[in-house]
Amino acid sequence: MKKLIAISVIFALVAGAAFAEATLGGQLMIGTTLLRGDAESDDIMMGGMGFHEAKIAAVFGDSKGGGLLKIVASDPNGTTYQMNLNARDGTLSEKDGTDFKNGSIWPWGFLYWQPNAKFRMQVGLNGDGDFGAAKISGWGFVGEAKNSVAAMSDYMDWNNEYGMMRIFNSALTREGNAFYPGTGDLPNINFSLFPIDGMRINFVLPIGSNYVNGGDGKELEIQDQIADLQLNVVYNFEDLGQLNVSFVGRGGLGKDKMHTKSVGNLYASFYLTALGPLKLDIGLVQSLPWYSDPYDLKTEGWTGIGLGLLYDPGAKFTFKFRTNVRIGGWRADVPYDTVVYAHVLPCYKVTNNLWVFFYAGMNMILSNSGTNEGESSVGWFVNPYIWVRAAEGLRFWTGVQIYQSSVNPGTDAAIINWRVPFGFNFYF
Repeated sequence: MKKLIAISVIFALVAGAAFAEATLGGQLMIGTTLLRGDAESDDIMMGGMGFHEAKIAAVFGDSKGGGLLKIVASDPNGTTYQMNLNARDGTLSEKDGTDFKNGSIWPWGFLYWQPNAKFRMQVGLNGDGDFGAAKISGWGFVGEAKNSVAAMSDYMDWNNEYGMMRIFNSALTREGNAFYPGTGDLPNINFSLFPIDGMRINFVLPIGSNYVNGGDGKELEIQDQIADLQLNVVYNFEDLGQLNVSFVGRGGLGKDKMHTKSVGNLYASFYLTALGPLKLDIGLVQSLPWYSDPYDLKTEGWTGIGLGLLYDPGAKFTFKFRTNVRIGGWRADVPYDTVVYAHVLPCYKVTNNLWVFFYAGMNMILSNSGTNEGESSVGWFVNPYIWVRAAEGLRFWTGVQIYQSSVNPGTDAAIINWRVPFGFNFYF
């Protein structure tokens, strides 16, 4: 018995030492639709587009190591909110929820280690993203309101090829977005070097096969994996801002891929902080050309230009603006569409516990082919919402979303839709 007690004490001391410097935290989120409808119907519906998220984070040993585990789940009842849009005549129809799978669960996580001030490595998947360059124009534009579904979400495709939300996600998250997007859906191992004060160099190498340009769900040869390498260099200029230069491989350097895929995209952006209450995000992306055969150069040479603006005088009022345009580029003798969006987001802090936002914008996809005007899209949305701190660590969001889109501007099919979202965020 004495030996057992001694062993137990030793184990307790070792375990206590191992976890003495560990800290745990996390968050829970849930979002849904309270009411929804459209201008052509007297019917008012409830439910749809559910969102659930649980996250647990751990940090060990004075931030020398740590990790994060997160579970995101979609509500099976949310599938009833999916919409169909007929690409030929622009008519809209709601899809029966039985056509969709009964929800989904997406777990992800990563671990990191930083033994000293010059080196850091991380393995896994960070669905929230690492190294993204858009300080104003990306997730930070609407922040948590997006996760709680209070804000129109620019990363939803709503399972529609030409769906109503296509105009809201194309410029922001796909080809033409002017800011380096980071690693949000890329299982990877990344290494970070800090050679001098203010500089960080990030190497990102995919370790999965589903979320890379060369992947089709099968194992890839090492050459194909390396062809999706990402390189990101960040330098902070004291009292001026941050420079971000990146390369994202798109598979063209993979085995036998040179004639079928672009080598990659080049990004450059600058986050200007030297203007006091006014901050600017300026971004540029250029896709690199690729050869479709030994004799002819078929280029994906589109260009993306972006601007983000934040005005925050430190008072009750703040204002955000973002715009992006993708221009130029050809593929198989067909020009790419021109994609443009512009969004505003003023905010008034009524009290420390009540903030009021007025999110609004318009988006355009303009066909340049001259053969199919039906591919052009014009849309707008108005999305006022509020943030309320209900208690320490607990807050909720709600608002109204009114939006309209059409694959052919001016058609009668451009229905005005509306919905009332609601979301809770809890932190511990």
